[in-house]
Amino acid sequence: MTTKYDNTDWSRCVSTGGVTVAILGADGTGQGNIGSSCPCKGCWVQTRAANDLVKMSIGVPATLDLGVELGDPESGAQPLWIPISDVSQLYFYGTAFNIIDIIYLLG
Repeated sequence: MTTKYDNTDWSRCVSTGGVTVAILGADGTGQGNIGSSCPCKGCWVQTRAANDLVKMSIGVPATLDLGVELGDPESGAQPLWIPISDVSQLYFYGTAFNIIDIIYLLG
């Protein structure tokens, strides 16, 4: 039986990482790892709960008009993979308080 891992070069697989969050405060904005530098190879991002709207951008603050909308996990949305070198470069905007879960891989 073959699997999706057959012929994988395991020297490329990363086995360490961590978890951090972004918290959307009273003004509806937040930043990955609460703005503290967190170098990585990439990360998965997902909102923790249903929300009216959560947008994310890289390198510049997200706004109502700027960013990619993150899906609602209660509606079946999957975590979004982002190849990025520092979690703190992720910016979020939401129309209500929310917590964004971020799982990152060290590189």
